[in-house]
Amino acid sequence: MTYIDNVVQLVEQKTNLKSKNTIRYYALLTLVKGENVTLKDVHDGWAMNMNFKEANPPYCYGHEHKSIVPFNELNKETQDKDIKYVEAIKEVARTINGNKK
Repeated sequence: MTYIDNVVQLVEQKTNLKSKNTIRYYALLTLVKGENVTLKDVHDGWAMNMNFKEANPPYCYGHEHKSIVPFNELNKETQDKDIKYVEAIKEVARTINGNKK
């Protein structure tokens, strides 16, 4: 198992996400941003995945999803939906860096 596999596995466990691509984007954020990850970063990762996802109504609208807009154009309620992912990424970053709280 590589260090990449390890981070992906930890992110998957902490987020309970099903989308392998989103998990990989969040694992990358864990490595490059670590505890400095922001809501905007997580939104951009999610939007990147959704932009290239095939539409599968009624649940997934792929590149037509209404929230694929710049982070600052989202309302506060929508922005805050990713707080749990920001916290999960920060927790994984602390774990892999040996800074468990």
